[in-house]
Amino acid sequence: MRLTVVAAAALATLPAFGQNAVSSEGTLRPIVVTPTPGVAQQAFDTPASVDVVTGEQMRNAQLQVNLSEPLARVPGVVALNRQNYAQDLQISVRGFGARSTFGVRGIRLYSDGIPATMPDGQGQISHFDLSSAGRLEVLRGPFSALYGNSSGGVISLFTADGLPGVQVEGGVAFGSDGVQRENARFAGEQGAWNWNVDAAHFHTDGFREHSEATRNGLNAKLRWQAAPSTRVTFVANAVDMPDVQDPLGLTPEQYARDPHSTDAAALTFNTRK
Repeated sequence: MRLTVVAAAALATLPAFGQNAVSSEGTLRPIVVTPTPGVAQQAFDTPASVDVVTGEQMRNAQLQVNLSEPLARVPGVVALNRQNYAQDLQISVRGFGARSTFGVRGIRLYSDGIPATMPDGQGQISHFDLSSAGRLEVLRGPFSALYGNSSGGVISLFTADGLPGVQVEGGVAFGSDGVQRENARFAGEQGAWNWNVDAAHFHTDGFREHSEATRNGLNAKLRWQAAPSTRVTFVANAVDMPDVQDPLGLTPEQYARDPHSTDAAALTFNTRK
């Protein structure tokens, strides 16, 4: 049995992200999505198949480490967390990307509008910061061709805007196999300036030998409303994953003997990310 305990503390009196989805009259407000690059519209008005996971849903009793956590809510998407941080998740959208042995292929990835997919079609999501995310959009079907060829789907993560005033939040999580995660977020809005900065640290000893992983991440967004019709947004994102170990795969016979074991080649060659 795997055990994970999550705790969070917020040093602010303002409502959390996502609570403004309900108006004062008790009716749901329209969800705005961006199924086409640079064009925002209401989800009901777009002919594309788009699902939205709010920031509040991503952070509610979640570890906030792997994108497989919020993607479990999206139909038509399979996100396999192989507990191998050297090879990342395996994500498929309606079958696209199911044959990828590592990384994400056949699916376009974006973080705050910045492509996270390389020209050869491979992308990684290690730098996606769930602690400061405002929403996650998943586009399925043929409309994903608007983002380029060989794309069976599009996954876009958007950093939330700071709320009026100042918000300071911190969170910590821990679990079995040496899992621990800490993050600190500083956000707010003063005058023409809006900001959201989050720093996170994650570490695990791994379920198997030679599967230890450490990830340090920083995500920051600064927006300046220069004029009523003009705004400038600065985005900074960094991730550091030093010596993330890869235990390699096991044959059925090796797994039957000891699921915690590691292939001898992993120890001989010190395989890692």
